[in-house]
Amino acid sequence: MIVRRWILLGLIVLSLVLPAVAAAQGSIRVTNQKVETAFRDYITFKISVDGDSKISSARLFYSVTGQTATARGDASFDPATHVEASFTIDQKKDYFPPGTELQYWWRITDETGQSLQTDKQTLDYMDDRHPWQKLSSDRLTLYWYNGGKDLGQSLFDEANKTLDQIEADTGVKVKMPIKIFIYGNYNDLHDAIAVGSQEWTGGQAFTDQGSVVIGVSPDNLDYGLIATPHELTHLVIHQATKNPFGDIPTWLDEGLAVYMSGELDASGMGYNDRGVVAAAAKDGELMTLQTLSSSFPADPNQTTLAYAESGVVVEFIIKHYGKDAMAKLLDIFSQGSTYDDALKQALGVDMRGLDNAWRQSLGAPPLQNTAAQATPPPGGAQATPAPAAPATAPTAAPAATGQSPLCCLGGSLPGVAVLVLFGLLRTRGVRIE
Repeated sequence: MIVRRWILLGLIVLSLVLPAVAAAQGSIRVTNQKVETAFRDYITFKISVDGDSKISSARLFYSVTGQTATARGDASFDPATHVEASFTIDQKKDYFPPGTELQYWWRITDETGQSLQTDKQTLDYMDDRHPWQKLSSDRLTLYWYNGGKDLGQSLFDEANKTLDQIEADTGVKVKMPIKIFIYGNYNDLHDAIAVGSQEWTGGQAFTDQGSVVIGVSPDNLDYGLIATPHELTHLVIHQATKNPFGDIPTWLDEGLAVYMSGELDASGMGYNDRGVVAAAAKDGELMTLQTLSSSFPADPNQTTLAYAESGVVVEFIIKHYGKDAMAKLLDIFSQGSTYDDALKQALGVDMRGLDNAWRQSLGAPPLQNTAAQATPPPGGAQATPAPAAPATAPTAAPAATGQSPLCCLGGSLPGVAVLVLFGLLRTRGVRIE
């Protein structure tokens, strides 16, 4: 009897609530929605609404697909029973790279407090000013418009080869499909990236959006075959290690990009990383890993050495501690860890111990005034001397047409955290960073 009374009471309450919900839904009606875009200028969301009572609020919510952070904006209009509302994201202030996929929806409220939320929709934000060609796999899509099919196929094949190498050497797989946009010249690239970017920027990797933009002229494919894997590596590694607690050390981040792009052995491109490191070791001018854990030096010669050292250290870890150790190191960083703790768990040495171990492999003296001695790599691996030919670090010079050097920079988008990384070719006098 008691159970029946509760059921009856519940039905009465439900019968009172349902008509109110139906009335709320019926009092606000969306008659039209659309989005207007002009790349690197604006994204304008528009909605037409009718209401039985005056519409008092129209709020847009939007987020990058796959990200948890959500931004919102209120449209301005005079309350009425019919409104044409719009909200604009100014791309000169809040930049989205090409290939950004946005999810968006509206919440409309009338003066009685009743509200209606529209279904989520998706906007694929593209730079539609160029006749893009594309090649796709399940892991990435490469877009280009200049240089013919051979250029696009070469860069696409190199990108897929890089993803295979990253997985083989670090255990890291692509979490979110990647979009690579190859702009055909320097001016087109700078007309596509954020207003105010440095004039020497030659490419950017946007981890939250899964996009890479690079300038590759058709007559400089060799440059593209290094710059593309370099930026791609930044993006994939940051996808894998992103966490709320901190970033990986800069020498590991940049070292992986240098190693995966083949820059250590790209002597035909006008520089010699191994020679730079060998010369610094001979002269006692190697920088410590502690120094290379944050921003690299601004001095061109020191910058060249910083990237070369980082690449050689990453190679040393993979060859002497093993690929499994590198995979374990990145996995620990993905969970959040101090640099020393991560290295101890993965390699059995702290940063100073690793520093001394790789210096020993070059025949360089250990760091001074340290209680921690270098720990030999596991498995009894023998130190391998670096090539003896010394080289002088190149001096930075203006970039050639269609290419330029890059560095690293942090940035943000409205409601969405994004890490912007730069990297580019090091022809003689120009450094991939």
